[in-house]
Amino acid sequence: MSASHVIVVDDDPGVLDSLVSMLTVGGHRVTGFASAMAFLAEARDLKASCLITDIRLPKIDGLTLIQRLGEVGFEHVPVIVISGHADVPIAVTAMQLGALTVLEKPFPPARLLEAVSAALAVPRDEPKSPEVAAIMRRYETLTEREREVMSHLVQGSSSKVAAKSLGLSPRTVDVFRAKILQKMQVPNLAALATRLSLAGLLRG
Repeated sequence: MSASHVIVVDDDPGVLDSLVSMLTVGGHRVTGFASAMAFLAEARDLKASCLITDIRLPKIDGLTLIQRLGEVGFEHVPVIVISGHADVPIAVTAMQLGALTVLEKPFPPARLLEAVSAALAVPRDEPKSPEVAAIMRRYETLTEREREVMSHLVQGSSSKVAAKSLGLSPRTVDVFRAKILQKMQVPNLAALATRLSLAGLLRG
């Protein structure tokens, strides 16, 4: 079986070299591009198993690149988004555009390789299980109120804004946030948005 072909797009030469090195050591065939424009110019002649792109790129950013993948026949290629500036709105938008996951830099090589392995294992037209099943089980442990709070937070609302909308105090919302992250077994809201989108639970 031939090695999977992973495309990496990042405008930082040091980061690009590091990512290519990590993935090559991990057993993947890798092609790197310093911009979305450079990738799009050659994409029609490439076949890839996975695309990794930074968010902040010159002229065409990562989110716009995801939207344009259909133009070059990459609409079914799993996408991993990486960013040193990841926040909840970016994660939500990336997932809604079709990204499989969002990684916030810096991350250890093992985390990147795990994400790529997960992307390669996802059947193109079938449910993403058993990970989705695990997410659903955790979701079912949330109370109705926790789900209401979570819905506001993953759409990018601050604790203050969510509190006003829900008739709660900001401190109470923060307590709910901690409980939600604990129950869903995620470190932050960006990761939570990623999991919810993967399971089809992200609304907005």
